[in-house]
Amino acid sequence: MTDSRVPPQINSFESLIFNHLQKNWTLKKAKKSTGGGITKKNSKMPFYNYDLSAKDCVKGSILREVKGSVCEKCYADTGNYNFPSVKLSHKYHLKSLENGFEWSVAMAYQILKTKTKYFRFHASGDLQSLDHAIQIINLAKLTPSCKYWIPTRETGILKELKDKNIDVPKNCIFRVSAPLIDGHLNSKVFKNVSSVISDRKFAKGINICPSLKQGGKCLDCRNCWNTKIKNINYLLH
Repeated sequence: MTDSRVPPQINSFESLIFNHLQKNWTLKKAKKSTGGGITKKNSKMPFYNYDLSAKDCVKGSILREVKGSVCEKCYADTGNYNFPSVKLSHKYHLKSLENGFEWSVAMAYQILKTKTKYFRFHASGDLQSLDHAIQIINLAKLTPSCKYWIPTRETGILKELKDKNIDVPKNCIFRVSAPLIDGHLNSKVFKNVSSVISDRKFAKGINICPSLKQGGKCLDCRNCWNTKIKNINYLLH
């Protein structure tokens, strides 16, 4: 389980966690507790990811009716997202969130077993509640060598985390998405943000997602997981 790129104390902690989990957990059990488990079917993403249905987005469901919003023509309402198998997977994922801390432990088992170092939540879907956010935070604490990117529009949930003084570890980045195309959020209010822009001239700052020049893939770019990068611009496509 060791990784030469990771500080020894983290390797030691994760090995201890994984060795303990192996006494009571199997991959089959971990997948069942997380509604089917983490997936690697999104070839555009490095390593694994975990999605929910865009139709279950709380704020997104409202923004879908707003002209000019990012959600008005949501990509996650089209294409492969409409396959029955994908819809069923999202349904099971959502239901599994009811498992609370067991969900976090089961996710941690899969992350450690697959030696995943970068993970994305919600290529479709979004945070459902404060409890959901805490479950992801607990996962990040159990697996400190993996970086988690959680794009979200649920600013109310992030405010709850702050008001309750809930610690968010450095390997867990909630990147707040601007609700309107060509709109921008104040990075002084939110630590990490992103925007969807219709043209490069509307970019804020220098960081523009390079995926459109890379076949829609991240390749070796990891900017979205980098807490030092305040704002990322995604070109509308």
